[in-house]
Amino acid sequence: MMKHFIHQYIFMNLRRGKNPLFFVFILGVCFFVGCMAKSGHKLRFRESSDLAVPTFGVSGVSTGNFTFSFVGDIHLGGTDTSRLRTVLQAARDNGDAFIIFLGDMVDKGVRADFETFKAQVNDFGFQDKAIYVIGNHDIFDEGWSSYRDLLGPSHYEITFGNCRFLVIDSADGIVGEEQTEWLEARLKETGPAHTFILSHYMPLIPGQRTYLRLSNETEATHLMKMMSRFGVKAWLGSHYHSFIKQEIENVTYLVAGGGGGRRMEPLKDFFYVRATVQGSNLSYQPHTF
Repeated sequence: MMKHFIHQYIFMNLRRGKNPLFFVFILGVCFFVGCMAKSGHKLRFRESSDLAVPTFGVSGVSTGNFTFSFVGDIHLGGTDTSRLRTVLQAARDNGDAFIIFLGDMVDKGVRADFETFKAQVNDFGFQDKAIYVIGNHDIFDEGWSSYRDLLGPSHYEITFGNCRFLVIDSADGIVGEEQTEWLEARLKETGPAHTFILSHYMPLIPGQRTYLRLSNETEATHLMKMMSRFGVKAWLGSHYHSFIKQEIENVTYLVAGGGGGRRMEPLKDFFYVRATVQGSNLSYQPHTF
């Protein structure tokens, strides 16, 4: 219905002599913010609230000294799983306690691609050691139903050792009022030493003037103030296909869109990031491939 309305609107205005380049831009924006999706953030939030939190079998984290890997934007499509396998192999070889996928696991929301992705994760022994974060490409067409069935809810909270992870759904380019309230309620609760926010879209891309971030600046600013107020240690995300890290008001904002897609400044290689937790200390190191 949304696509039909957009096409009709463009056709009518082209007949009236409007500049066609403007409507090319409109189509591009609609594509990137998810007009091709058949779900919305409110629907996904409510359906996810009724789903069980995924079951994890993570070990070796109780001491507060461990490593984990994270990467976004694999964009799996078809049978080429080489980039995904490279990341999984490295995480397994290093003995990472778990791995985080920061959205856009698949390129077009195709169920078979989700199945292939999950099968690879399972083959490398991370079947109950993988945190999934929903991205805009994951919800294309009927993607949400496949994501929900195979990977679980789009928002939830999980704690491993001295680290708490709050997974949020930003696949529409916004977080939304209901989810923001849920997030704030979780942050008000006493948690372990380190709290991380995990999303696909980030509230900002440090040092870059780009639309590849949360679309509502008021919402983004509110969320960043909330992070500082509640002592969040880091916000990990992707969507922008590069590595950037900056600390703002004692919160580390780290962009890790290294798994695939068109490469962007400043790091144009494919990469994943390894986080090292040593008690009260956190460090992050990108690894290119």
